[in-house]
Amino acid sequence: MMIVLGLTTLSASLLDIKPYLHLQLVPHITKYHQIWRIAIHPFAFANSTELLLGELLLYNAGTSVERAFGSRKYASFILVSSLLSTLFASVIIVLLRSVGLNSIPAGPYGVIFSLLWQQYRIFPSLYHFRVLGIEFSSKAFNWILASQLVLSNPPSSILISLCGLVAGYIYRTDTLFPLPSLSISRRRLHTRRSLKSYRIPLSLHLLLARLFSPLAEGSHPPRRSQRVLPGQSASGTTSAINSGPGLGGGGAGATRPTLRSLLSSRLAAEPGPAGTGNGSTIAGTPSRGEGGRAGPRPNIGLGVRTGPAASPNESLGLNQVSRQAGRTGDGGERIRNQADVREPGSASAAMGEWVSEMTGRGGARAPTEEEIGALSSMFPNLGRETIVRALQRSDYNTAQAVEALLEERG
Repeated sequence: MMIVLGLTTLSASLLDIKPYLHLQLVPHITKYHQIWRIAIHPFAFANSTELLLGELLLYNAGTSVERAFGSRKYASFILVSSLLSTLFASVIIVLLRSVGLNSIPAGPYGVIFSLLWQQYRIFPSLYHFRVLGIEFSSKAFNWILASQLVLSNPPSSILISLCGLVAGYIYRTDTLFPLPSLSISRRRLHTRRSLKSYRIPLSLHLLLARLFSPLAEGSHPPRRSQRVLPGQSASGTTSAINSGPGLGGGGAGATRPTLRSLLSSRLAAEPGPAGTGNGSTIAGTPSRGEGGRAGPRPNIGLGVRTGPAASPNESLGLNQVSRQAGRTGDGGERIRNQADVREPGSASAAMGEWVSEMTGRGGARAPTEEEIGALSSMFPNLGRETIVRALQRSDYNTAQAVEALLEERG
């Protein structure tokens, strides 16, 4: 509605047709029979000041009311309030033309003040404040703008504004009115029901939505079907979970596996200590397991393979660890372990480095014994160092650490 109102007001100004917008009883209706003015006068304002005030009020009051009503009911409300306010104002100028009240200004005054009444009745005030001992609410700013719109072209602007408030009040009541009905099942042209139960035809609503959605609708939020760790892709995580043993991921009626079923199936299919790992280790980097013996160090954070060539991200991760180890001397092993727990080039690694530089911290906290014990009971074949790295890489979130270990062992 705001877009249409702005375009019509600008077009009327450029085409110099502003004198045809307002509704005047004498001589436009009585002498020249320009009945079409009744239908077009709510579609455009007469000047830019009224347009600015109207757009601000439509944005402040209209957005909240539309969210409460829904798009279809909101469109029905705009139609009903516009017709009611125009009908009331037309009857009043016919009755009071002898006292000089002869015209209605151009613009959707009735719709705007009907919206203000809906906002006043539906939404409570967010806060209150005092100015010179007088208490105001958060809605005072809207009423200040509305008062300027009321006094823009008195007395006709006051008349149409009051008609809009009355239309908004009647819309909220349960008074029954004869409303048109296009339903074939009812076999009647009209039914008696309240105004707030009226809805525009669904076909018209879908047509308007198709026309104006590309202009007014925002972008859809991204969809994430699975939790994704830093440096991983959503497709890889989803395919790994769906291809798990005993989960039926390939069936058409398969349900999404839970964490408990995932753990039980992976532990049941575990071949033993000799079959663990993904076959990718850092060459020449020994580590100590639970038994104290040196063995191949699993690839957890750096992702370096012993194949023919490493990717640029892998080379960058090794160089960064080497430089940090050289600067810290005896603390090089601690910094190397800290670099292992974050994926190179990921947002988590970049943020962690920036926070460390700003705060002067050398490393992250150590995981608690409860966290280590919880993962050790789930993965008895893994060493303590592997579990600690998994916890550090997942920011000490046990659920994410379990998923990371399952991905590594799968």
